[in-house]
Amino acid sequence: MCGIVGVISKDGRSVVLDLGNGAHFLQHRGPAYAGLFVFDPVHRLAALEKGEGLADDIFKPLGHLRGDVGIAHTRYKTHGGGGISNAQPFFDPMASLALAHNGHITNVHQVEAELAVRGQALASTCDADALLRVVALWLEHFRRLDPRVAERELVFAAVAEAQQRLAGAFSAVLSTPNGLYAFRDPHGFRPMVLGRRRQPGREAVMVASETLALEQNGFEVVEEVPHGAALVIDRELEIEERVLVQRDPRPCAFELIYFADVESRMMGDRIRSFRWRAGRTLAMHLIETAPELVAEIDLVVPIPHSPIPGAEAFAQKLEKEVESAALQYATPVSKYRFGGRIFMEETQEARDEAAMLDFRVDAKAVEGRSIFLIDDSIVRGTNASRIVRAFRAAGAAKVFFGTLWPMVIDSCFQGINTPTQKELIGARFNGDVEEVRAELGVDALFYMPEEVFVANVLKGAPACMACTNGKRAVKFEHSGPVLPPQ
Repeated sequence: MCGIVGVISKDGRSVVLDLGNGAHFLQHRGPAYAGLFVFDPVHRLAALEKGEGLADDIFKPLGHLRGDVGIAHTRYKTHGGGGISNAQPFFDPMASLALAHNGHITNVHQVEAELAVRGQALASTCDADALLRVVALWLEHFRRLDPRVAERELVFAAVAEAQQRLAGAFSAVLSTPNGLYAFRDPHGFRPMVLGRRRQPGREAVMVASETLALEQNGFEVVEEVPHGAALVIDRELEIEERVLVQRDPRPCAFELIYFADVESRMMGDRIRSFRWRAGRTLAMHLIETAPELVAEIDLVVPIPHSPIPGAEAFAQKLEKEVESAALQYATPVSKYRFGGRIFMEETQEARDEAAMLDFRVDAKAVEGRSIFLIDDSIVRGTNASRIVRAFRAAGAAKVFFGTLWPMVIDSCFQGINTPTQKELIGARFNGDVEEVRAELGVDALFYMPEEVFVANVLKGAPACMACTNGKRAVKFEHSGPVLPPQ
């Protein structure tokens, strides 16, 4: 799960500021590394800059860079190691291609093995490096077959081969000296949106992971890029879009509850609306399955920050539907605003340490009261365990816990860093809610049922929920060769 941005401007205007601002509003998608790449046609130069840390800090000294087409990235590691060598974007100078992607490619080992036969190797362990190499080699292959073919036709053909031969999830932005390209995998696991800014002297087109990056920078949202599609934007800002390799749509539903910014729009609605519906739905589920518990709740408390709209809706729905309910909504949990997102820490030790440092509870607000905690999800249980212990220490009489997402029982290979089931608290206890409840130390635990989530939150829209049901659409390998013939 990362943030990607691509920008191309009209009349040669520099895109570095737009790239930096776009990355700023996608910082929540990847706080570990950031980078940008620009092509400067006036001076015939290319610039690649990337580093460890927040995008604002890395991009701040780069305002002098020129270039009217470029891409940027904020990284949360899901494949490969850390270090600057694995930060994106990547640049292939032999093919004049730069690329950044969001997702997780599962058959990188096939690419590495086929490259070894050719006497080649990847420059990093990041899967974006493999994606770029596959596209570059297929582009060169088609160019050798007919050097007269236009660049866009070569790129579209190369992308189509990558879509068919690479397994996993990828939404990518790709820059050449002549234009900006973008494409999604055949299922469209990870999000991508297209926007246009029409202000005189500032005309540009942007592709980004979320609508927030577009809207906050003055771009009008044009569309969500279709799954399996690719597009190209030239310097006249003309857009050509083609559906190349398309399978059944599987956009990640966890984006709606946790990853995406609350002010973004995905799958035809605001993220805030999805989370609001999830809270209302959880309240109705509680009323149906444990009506006696509702009367015990004194305080509904969200765990900052993703579940706040859901917790508000949960509290309001209970107050409206249950006459005897005298509950209140409050936020006695504070999270250090610059603490990052604990889920994204690279090791369990780091997650434990971050959880200990990040949260504080107002004991006066919770002492002697029965608390119903609302979180977006429980994945590893690190965050939940820490919060529950903090409420117990603050003197809470009872602690109940509810999630806006179903139990996570399976690993994700579409862009979330949960490669083994032993990391997942739900999988460790074989989906037994009572055992998870005991492990977390709460008085009652309520997961959102998957079928209820699909019906009432997604309203039946197709989406990937493989981490909750084990039904993966991704194959881990391609049945044939990945690279073109030599």
